[in-house]
Amino acid sequence: MHSATKTQTRNQQRRDGLFHDAASCGVAITMMCALAAGCSTVRAAPPNPADVQRLAEVRAIAGPPVDSFWFERMSSFEPIGLSDLLVFTTPRDAWLLHLDGECRNLDFDPFLGLTSHSRRVSVLLDSVRVRHNPIPCQIREIRPVDARTLRHIDKEKKAQGQPTGAAEMPAK
Repeated sequence: MHSATKTQTRNQQRRDGLFHDAASCGVAITMMCALAAGCSTVRAAPPNPADVQRLAEVRAIAGPPVDSFWFERMSSFEPIGLSDLLVFTTPRDAWLLHLDGECRNLDFDPFLGLTSHSRRVSVLLDSVRVRHNPIPCQIREIRPVDARTLRHIDKEKKAQGQPTGAAEMPAK
């Protein structure tokens, strides 16, 4: 009888320990959910008005979306905010890439690259890689841009004393 009482006592202690651990686990889960909900309500910074204007200028002269473009090398690039990138593959060929969400460090890291397959950069298949961002930024849309017209717009803005936003833009 004595051993049966000991076994029951040990079993009761195990169950109490499990309930105690389950209660602790429940509290931890509740706290994590509250933290996640708090993080989800954090709003992104409002867009920079200069980026909004530049994106409107580039979109106005961009062609309709395409599935891919031939890519051998990138001669220069211009980030437009954290979700759009203007890429020059030659002085005459430019592409507006719209990315899936905001791409961390896109706006100030001078080193970035594009993935490609068989020398083609494709929508939903390829991405922008930023040096200090371990997460690739997937390309959602590609639009060809008339680089000549863009250079003309930038020259007019420069003549008027307005910033062009194209410090890395190649010369003709």
